[in-house]
Amino acid sequence: MAIRTLGIRQLAPTFAAEISRLNLALPLAPRDLTAVVEALDRYGVAVFPGQNLTMQQQIAFSELLGPLENSDEGSPTYQEFRREHEFADGRVSEVSNLVRGGDLLELADMRRLYQFANELWHSDSTFRPVRARYTILSAVKVPASGGDTEFADVVGAYDALPADIKEDIESLVGVHSPTAVMETLGALQADGGGFQSTYGLQRRPLVETHPGSGRRFLSVPSHCSHIEGMSLPEGRSLLFYLREHATQPRFRYRHAWTPGDLVVWDDRSTLHRACRYKERNEPRQLVRTVVQDR
Repeated sequence: MAIRTLGIRQLAPTFAAEISRLNLALPLAPRDLTAVVEALDRYGVAVFPGQNLTMQQQIAFSELLGPLENSDEGSPTYQEFRREHEFADGRVSEVSNLVRGGDLLELADMRRLYQFANELWHSDSTFRPVRARYTILSAVKVPASGGDTEFADVVGAYDALPADIKEDIESLVGVHSPTAVMETLGALQADGGGFQSTYGLQRRPLVETHPGSGRRFLSVPSHCSHIEGMSLPEGRSLLFYLREHATQPRFRYRHAWTPGDLVVWDDRSTLHRACRYKERNEPRQLVRTVVQDR
């Protein structure tokens, strides 16, 4: 296996690994690229410390993994926000509380809604017609405390489910909504920001087989609004149960950012969320690229 060429240190009991011996600023040899993909299939989260990539270097590395999502596509609101971002390329989105990399966002700035939404367990872009396969996030500025990113292993979580629950959920379909998270936050209300989206609903199985590892995984992010064929209370109760099961401490890894870190994760086999920090007082700026799946 190509994965054996990497320096790997597992970071959590069931998943996540730190990877060394690769400089991602340079073009990867085919064998090294294969090894990175194999590591993502096995560990779900790959941490590359101290890479310090420029935006263009991050884009170049990300494109080796597949076609990139245009973060503006289908989101006129986000396209408007980009005018206040430091990074102008549509293949990049900022996870940031800064205006053009400098001043903190104003209290009433709608972009703060996205910071709050990131604190709920989710997988990227499941509400889009094409979901994310991998997310690549690099740290530019980090707060003195807090602002970590936490991950959950939905492969290990599925394996640990009782057999009768696995049988019950095998053929169920979740309905993913671009407004589900914002509804939870109250951001659809006028006094909560009046969030709107042009996306429709997306149907996705609650249980899928990962094409790289062949293992089963749970698809229960916070963007999953309800379960097809169930009443809202019954379906949401089941979703809450499965999400709580999947995000138990035994299935988690928490990454404390250092400037220059780059983390890649598989959005199919993991959930993630941002951890709280003093976003009104301290800067946090990360650069995100997303590789499309289906």
